[in-house]
Amino acid sequence: MRRLLLIALPLLVLGGCDLLGSEDDGEQLVTTGVLVGNGGNYSDQNGSLTFYDPATGQTSTLALNAFVQSLTLHGGRAYVVLNTFSVGHVAVVDVATQQLVGRIDGLPNPRYLAFAADNKAYVTNMIFGGNGLVVAVDPVARTIVVDSIEVGPYPEGILAHEGRVYVANYGSLGAGRTISVIDAATDQVVGTLEPGCDGPKALFIDEEAELVVVCQGKTVYNEDYSAIIEQTNGQVVFMNPATGAVTARLTFDVQLGSANGTQVAYYAPAAEELYVISSAGNQVFRIDTDANALAATLSVPEAADLSALTAVAYDAAQQRLYVARLAAGPNGAPDYTAAGAVVILDRSGRQVGRFTVGPAPSHIELVQETR
Repeated sequence: MRRLLLIALPLLVLGGCDLLGSEDDGEQLVTTGVLVGNGGNYSDQNGSLTFYDPATGQTSTLALNAFVQSLTLHGGRAYVVLNTFSVGHVAVVDVATQQLVGRIDGLPNPRYLAFAADNKAYVTNMIFGGNGLVVAVDPVARTIVVDSIEVGPYPEGILAHEGRVYVANYGSLGAGRTISVIDAATDQVVGTLEPGCDGPKALFIDEEAELVVVCQGKTVYNEDYSAIIEQTNGQVVFMNPATGAVTARLTFDVQLGSANGTQVAYYAPAAEELYVISSAGNQVFRIDTDANALAATLSVPEAADLSALTAVAYDAAQQRLYVARLAAGPNGAPDYTAAGAVVILDRSGRQVGRFTVGPAPSHIELVQETR
């Protein structure tokens, strides 16, 4: 679709296009808020949510008293995946009132959540030293439906699509190389996909119904973890979700991923673009998911009081890129205890704004509606 739109670019400047967040029927995509999950310092268990209003530039904070791993928006609520010293849970937050309205308990070590239906969601859980588990929950009743669907080691990102649930088996330090496929009707694993890359971390379905797999790469240490003996770089792989056939592959010369092991990528359907971060390279990669090609490499501007990259989101309506960063401590080293920040970039990578968030920001989601 975008190839046709680009041919008519002079008309699109006047009439609007996908890149600007317009819908085909004339409706306009509007971002009413930016929601940032702040992991906090794990030993302090001081995670929180920051609510940012892009119209006024004002922020507010909700304390959650646990480590914020990730968050998912659904039906006007934020489902925030939290970890404590003993067990994890999902906090349910009403976005409009910015208040905690419930929680889903009993999750061993939750990582990411995906909705298959309004009354059914799936949560990946890491089990150290063994295969991971996916737990099916009822987000309305806030109860566990199925507590142990065994998948691969160290599962991370999860995606529900057309009756199937896809799970990225990241593996220890990125050693995983598979995607588990669960039948949402039976809650049984029915297949395994092989993207052919190390450390699958995040999954998306693009506008061409391809499964997009973001692989961070792997790191192998010697026996006492004093030296790296092998390291592979990141890839983005496009697959047919039904057959597992690889349709395109992008390779990078750096590892992908955030500095605190949290959000690595964000997909903007209105723009048909995927944004992937490499904290190691201080870069954000813009990928055209229509052409399945790298469109741009953006270097995040330096800031003396900020360090590594930890999360990303793109507002197609306003053409604004949000990048979360850790605070900088002595000698510029990452500081997981001090307030972080989200910097706002335009499409060229120029910084046009910034706001303060909690310590160690871990995930960004956009609150959007069509008008």
